[in-house]
Amino acid sequence: MFWGYLVYYTTLLHLGLKRNYSYRSRNVQKKLVNSVRDAGKNVPFYRDLYKKAGIDIQKFSGTKDLKKLPLVTKDDIKSAFPDRITREGTNPNSCIHSATTGSTGKSLPIVYSRSTYALYLAANLRIYTMIGYKPWYKTSYIKYSPLEKYNLGPFFRFDHVPSVTSIEKQIGLLRQNKPNFLDGYPSIILEIAQKATPEDLKYIRPRMIMLNSEMSTCDQKDFIARVFNCPVYDEYSTEETWMVASQCKHKNYHLFTDNVFVEFLDKQGNDVGPGEPGELYLTTLRSPVMPFIRYKIGDIGRYNYDNCSCGCQFPIMESFDGRADDSFILPDGKLVSPLKILNTFNMYIQKHLHLLEEFKVIQKKHDHVVIKLVKGSEFSQEAFGEVLDSLYGLLGDSVHINVEYLNYIHNPGSIKRKAIESHLHN
Repeated sequence: MFWGYLVYYTTLLHLGLKRNYSYRSRNVQKKLVNSVRDAGKNVPFYRDLYKKAGIDIQKFSGTKDLKKLPLVTKDDIKSAFPDRITREGTNPNSCIHSATTGSTGKSLPIVYSRSTYALYLAANLRIYTMIGYKPWYKTSYIKYSPLEKYNLGPFFRFDHVPSVTSIEKQIGLLRQNKPNFLDGYPSIILEIAQKATPEDLKYIRPRMIMLNSEMSTCDQKDFIARVFNCPVYDEYSTEETWMVASQCKHKNYHLFTDNVFVEFLDKQGNDVGPGEPGELYLTTLRSPVMPFIRYKIGDIGRYNYDNCSCGCQFPIMESFDGRADDSFILPDGKLVSPLKILNTFNMYIQKHLHLLEEFKVIQKKHDHVVIKLVKGSEFSQEAFGEVLDSLYGLLGDSVHINVEYLNYIHNPGSIKRKAIESHLHN
C-alpha cells in the first residue's frame, strides 16, 4: 500500500509543476475547504475551537472565510496532543511518528498517516528533480537521525552523516560516500567547506547541494558553491507541514500551494502586501490525521507576484527573513530581521576570511546585545571594530554591545545552530 501511495503521489506532484494558475487556484480552494471542514468535524481541538468562536465550519467556503478562523500556536497544539489534536478514529500504531527538533526550546510531537508520509516523501523528491537530481545519484544527507532505508538497487541511494558528530568525522564520511548530491544544515556544510582540504575535495565532489532547516545568506551559499564547484540551493520546510517552498534552478523560491496554504500576516493579523515582511501562518492541505490550520510557524517571509522563467507555475516567495522570535526589537520599537544581522557579519567574514571562527549574537534587552565570539587565526581588534561599527549603524547608538571572547560556543537544547537570537520573545 505504501509503495502504491508513493508512486501515485510522485507522479501527481510532478505533473503539478506545470499546472496553470486557474487550475491551481481551483485545486487549492477545494483542498482548503475539505481540510478545514474535516478538521472542524473530526478533530476535537478544532471542533471545540470553532464552536467556541461561533463558527459553523460546514459553511466554510475557502480563502474568503479564512480570516474568520482563530490563529493557532505550537502551545495550543502541544496541549491538545495526542487525543484532541488527532482525527477521531486514528490508530496511532498505524501512523508515522515524528517531532519538531526543539530549536525554539519546545519540541512538538507529530503524527502522519502513511498516505501523508508517502506524499511528503514525494514532495521532497520533487524539489530534487526541480534542480536536476537523477534517481541514480548517490546522496549524503546531514541530519540528526537516519531516514528509513529502502533497497532499490542502484537507485535512490541515501547515506546518513550524523549532524552531531565531529566535523572531522563528517568529512571522513563524505570522502567515503563520494556523494553526487549533498543535503543538510547550512552551518554544518559551511564549516565543512571551510575545513575541507584540497585532498578532501578530490573525493567530495557533489554535482549540487541543497541547504535546509536553518537560515543562510547569499554570501554563505556563494562560498560553499565556490569550494565545491557546484550550484547550491535552499529549501524551506517544517516538520509540521514538510515542504513549504524551495528554490528552482533560477534560484527563485516556489511556494508549494498543493501541499500547504501560506498566509503572510502583520502583527494585527492582516495580509501584508507583495515585498513586505509578514509572519507566516500555515494550513496543511493533505494531513487529515493531525491537521494544522492557520498555524503560527514563527518565521518571517515575503512574497511577490513575479513569474519564473523556469516553467514552474507555483507562486514565488521573494525571501525568507528568519524566525520572528529572533528579530531584534530596538528601543524605538523598530524590528531588525536576523538575516540583516547575519549579513552584516558575513560581509566582513568575506573581507577577512580568518577573522572569526564562530559567533553568536544575543539580544538580552531592547538596548543590550551580547556577542559571543571565538577568534579566528587572523583576528584583530581593528578588523573586528569594522564589524561593530556596522552593527551600531544597523541597531543605533542607543544599543549597548558587549563582546564575550570564548574558546567554544555551547548551543544547548537544540540540534540546529542559531547565530542570531533574541531573548525578548521568551
